[in-house]
Amino acid sequence: MIATARKDDCAPASFEYESDLVAAAIEVMSAGLDEWGVVDFGLEFDHRCGRTDIVALSGNGSVIAIEAKLRDWRGALQQAYRNTSFASESYILMPLAAVSRALANAVEFSRRGVGICVIKGDGLRVVHPARRHDEPLLPVLSQRAAAFASSSGS
Repeated sequence: MIATARKDDCAPASFEYESDLVAAAIEVMSAGLDEWGVVDFGLEFDHRCGRTDIVALSGNGSVIAIEAKLRDWRGALQQAYRNTSFASESYILMPLAAVSRALANAVEFSRRGVGICVIKGDGLRVVHPARRHDEPLLPVLSQRAAAFASSSGS
């Protein structure tokens, strides 16, 4: 396990593919360098309405959904909004170089309760907070997502 992400690994040029961005996020979460205290996570959680890039379980048992996109903040917002049906918090993850476009539309994210995060330096940082949902709309799906994250062996 790597203790910290190397700063050059998180440079915008290193994110040629969405999978590179997801891998960088997993690296920093594995090292405990996120803001949620993630204890478990799983990739590509498949549910009726789509497939969530990262489903994480925080130390307090909250389900956190993360949709990674290199540029398409609108598509990420739609996907992340769907994830609010089962997640306590839902975020999009974008490279630091591309996040300004999403932040320019922060009112849309606030309206839907979706947050924005980036990999900055050696950690995963929230740049626009998500609205916390203590009781998900679909509690059974939330339990399934938590079990998925716990069983993924992170």
